[in-house]
Amino acid sequence: MAEPSGVNSPCSRCAILERRIAELEAQLAARDARIAKLEAQIARYEKRIAELERLVLEATRANKRQAAPFSRNQPKSKPKRPGRSEGHVAATRAAPTPEQISQTIDVPLERCPSCGGPVEDLQTHEQTVTDLPRVEPITNQYVTHSGYCRRCGKRVRSRHDDQTSPAGGAAGNQIGPNALALAADLKHRLGLSYRKITDLFRCHFGLTVCGATLARAGQRLARFSAGTYQTLITVVRASRVVCADETGWRINARSAWLWVFTNDYVTVYLIREDRSQTVIRDVLGPYFRGVLSSDCCASYDPIEADKQKCQGHLLKDLSAIEAVKSPAAARFSTRAAKIIQRAIQLQRRHQSMSTHGYASACGQIEARMDRLLDKRYADPDNRRLAKRMIKHRDHLFTFLYVEEVEPTNNAAERALRPAVIARKLSAGNRSPTGAQTHSIIASLAQTARQNGRDFIAAAKAVLCHRDPTYIAPVLPSLVSG
Repeated sequence: MAEPSGVNSPCSRCAILERRIAELEAQLAARDARIAKLEAQIARYEKRIAELERLVLEATRANKRQAAPFSRNQPKSKPKRPGRSEGHVAATRAAPTPEQISQTIDVPLERCPSCGGPVEDLQTHEQTVTDLPRVEPITNQYVTHSGYCRRCGKRVRSRHDDQTSPAGGAAGNQIGPNALALAADLKHRLGLSYRKITDLFRCHFGLTVCGATLARAGQRLARFSAGTYQTLITVVRASRVVCADETGWRINARSAWLWVFTNDYVTVYLIREDRSQTVIRDVLGPYFRGVLSSDCCASYDPIEADKQKCQGHLLKDLSAIEAVKSPAAARFSTRAAKIIQRAIQLQRRHQSMSTHGYASACGQIEARMDRLLDKRYADPDNRRLAKRMIKHRDHLFTFLYVEEVEPTNNAAERALRPAVIARKLSAGNRSPTGAQTHSIIASLAQTARQNGRDFIAAAKAVLCHRDPTYIAPVLPSLVSG
C-alpha cells in the first residue's frame, strides 16, 4: 500500500531536512568566512603590535644612550649633503694670513734629498703654521705689606690685582685666577668632571691640583658672582621674548629640575626640587610683560603673560599620530600639521608681503585652525591632541604677530644641551650648594658665549675682585650699560 502524500510523508520530511541542512551549511560558511576575516585582522594587529613594541624598545634604548646617539633609528632617504649649506661663506686657513709672525725659520735646500746632487734655479715658498706652545705653569711670589693707618687706625694690607686671596702661612700656596677660571669653564660649560680637569692640568699644563681645590674655588666664584647672576635675572624680566624649558636633574640622588630661561643675549639656569609655576614666577617676577615661549607643560599656564607654544612639539605629536593611524583617522593630524607649516612659512615671508596681504593670510590660517578644532573627533588620540590645542588656542600663532618670537622653542632646548651632557657625565649635583654653584657659573658662561665675551677673563675678574656686588662683563654693553 503506497505511503500517503502530505506534510508528514517521508519525501516531505527529507525536503525540509535538506533545506535546513542547506541553511545551516550557509550559516557555517558565513561564520567560517567571518572567522577567516577576523583571523586575518588579528594577524595584522599582532604584526602592528610587534612593530610598535619594537619601536618602543628602540626608543627606550635610544633614551638611555648618551646625549649624541651613534645613529638614527630610521635614516633619511634623501639626507643632506655634508658640509656647509649653499651660499655659506667658506672658512679656510688660506685667508686671512695671521697678522703677527712669532718667528721666521729658514729651511735651506743644499742637496737633492733623493740623490744628493746639487740644486739649481732655487725658488722661495712661504707657509705659516699656527700652533699651541707648550704650556708650563708660572709661579709668582707676592710680597705684601701690612700696617696700621695713622688716620683711622685700621689695619690694612697691600694686594696685587692677580691675587684671589690674602691668605698666608699654611694657606699661602694658592692656585691662580687663570687656572681657576679655566677649570670653571671646563666644568660648568663643557661638562668635564673635576677628575678629568685635574688630569688635563697635570698631563698638559704640568700643574698638580686636587679636585676639592677646584670645587671650593667654584663655590667662591659663584658666591662672588651673585650680583652678576641677579643682573642676568633682571635682564630676563625686562626682555621682549623669553624661551623657557626644563629637564630632569639630581641633587644627592633626589629628583630635581634644571630650568633655563634664555633669549638672544642672556641665559639663566636655575636648579630647583620642584617643577611648579613658583620657579617661573621667581625668575620672571610679577611684572613680566614680554612673550613667554615654552612647551605645553601645565606649569606655564597660570603665568599672566603673552605666550607662544612650541610648534615643533605639536608637529612631532601630530606626526606620531599620523604614523600609526589609518588614513581616515589621520585626517585631523594631517590637516593640523599643514596649517601649522603654512603659518611657519608665512612668518618667513613676512618681510616680502604687504601689510594687508600678510594680515589677510594670518586671518585665513586662524580661521582654518578654528574650523578644524571646532569639529568632534571619535578617535581618542585625535580628541586628546585637539583638546590640548583648544586649551592653548590663543597661544598657537603669537609668532605671526610679534616679530621677535620664533614658532618653536628650539632656543631653550639648545641652551639645555650642555646641561644634559653635564648630567650624563656627573648625574647631577651632590648638594644644594653644588646645584647653586652650577646654576650661577653655567649662566655666566653661556651668556658670555652668546655675546662673544671672554668668560675666562670675566671669571678671573670676579675672583680677584672678591665682591658679590661686582658685575662681570658677560652681557653686551647695550644691555649691561
